[in-house]
Amino acid sequence: MKKKLFFVLLAIMMSLLLCYPAVAANRAGAGSVTPFIGGYNFDGDEHLDKAILYGFRMGYNFTKHWTLEGVLTYAEADGRRHCKQWGHIGSGGYDGTHEGGLINNMGCVKSDSGDAKMVGYKMEVLYNFLPDGMIVPFVAAGVGGRHMNWDDRSNDNDFVVDYGAGVKIFFAEDWAVRGDIRHIYVTDENVNNVEYGIGISYFFGGKKEQAPPPPPPPKPEPAPFVEPDSDGDGVIDRLDQCPDTPAGVIVDEVGCPIDTDRDGVPDYLDKCPDTPIELKVDKDGCPIRVTINLNVLFDFDKSDVKPKYHSEIKRVADYMNAYPWEKATLEGHTDSRGTDAYNQKLSQRRVDAIKNYLVDKFGIGADRLTAVGYGESRPIATNDTDEGRQLNRRVQAVMETYIRR
Repeated sequence: MKKKLFFVLLAIMMSLLLCYPAVAANRAGAGSVTPFIGGYNFDGDEHLDKAILYGFRMGYNFTKHWTLEGVLTYAEADGRRHCKQWGHIGSGGYDGTHEGGLINNMGCVKSDSGDAKMVGYKMEVLYNFLPDGMIVPFVAAGVGGRHMNWDDRSNDNDFVVDYGAGVKIFFAEDWAVRGDIRHIYVTDENVNNVEYGIGISYFFGGKKEQAPPPPPPPKPEPAPFVEPDSDGDGVIDRLDQCPDTPAGVIVDEVGCPIDTDRDGVPDYLDKCPDTPIELKVDKDGCPIRVTINLNVLFDFDKSDVKPKYHSEIKRVADYMNAYPWEKATLEGHTDSRGTDAYNQKLSQRRVDAIKNYLVDKFGIGADRLTAVGYGESRPIATNDTDEGRQLNRRVQAVMETYIRR
């Protein structure tokens, strides 16, 4: 029955082989899995019958020639009777024991341990011959172990060394029929066994062979010489002073983008194309604007400038000295306590105090400063609290200008 099963599987795999074109696939860097079935022959000293072997291999091709594989196997073997001549047995026969075994009336002994289940595990190195062909023979060697579980509930763990050979026959890019045979030496028991099997291997990953590229087309006839225009702006490279102009940009006679407002930013990048020529611009072509604020607070019913605001007023003076063409409007305010007329005069005294401070201490021309008092008419906070009234007693100015070239 075991032989029939083996040959049926062999016939099925050979028929698969004939149905597919031959494609080599023993490629470097590929992993592989191989379920297989076969047989296992035990040394006579182990007193076990031949057994069907089931197994699984998992490998990795370090190169097309060298492979590392892990192997797991399983077999169930029947115990085998062994007969010896123990001397004269009477014609009537008898039953007895000898050397720990049961002796029947034919003089045969069956081991006390009986049937066994075997689990094998190995690590093998394979060397593949002719790895680029359809048929890839190989040799193998490895080490591992086996675990024997006997019917009498005893267990053995043995160290094994093996070597052997095999062949892979590829029937598709990633598939191959594979046959193996190994000599197994069990070092602990000093016995020699043989295992063999046939399986299907599936390969994955690795670098697949690429088909050679088609031959290049024939070279065309050389075109007549035309002076190059690398950026395609209509101005040949020999005359182009801006050789990297983007496609579609309008250029002048020397190949440079048009800059209508002459601010140094070409029109196709200029977000402010009408900037006056005297103003400096940013990278987008827009005028660079500078803004500064002034905010000075006063005590109740006072118009004198506190020393702590000197640096605040100096910032405004520095700004006006840096941009001498700019003028500033100062605005004075009060809280709501007092009459409208009184607060109007108080706010004017406050704003005049700031104007005089700029003129006297920082030399700002009086004609560049306009001082306007608004009394209590423009509060920025509530007049119902001390904090709000303090914020309303103020002189403010907002100055903004554009930087000139």
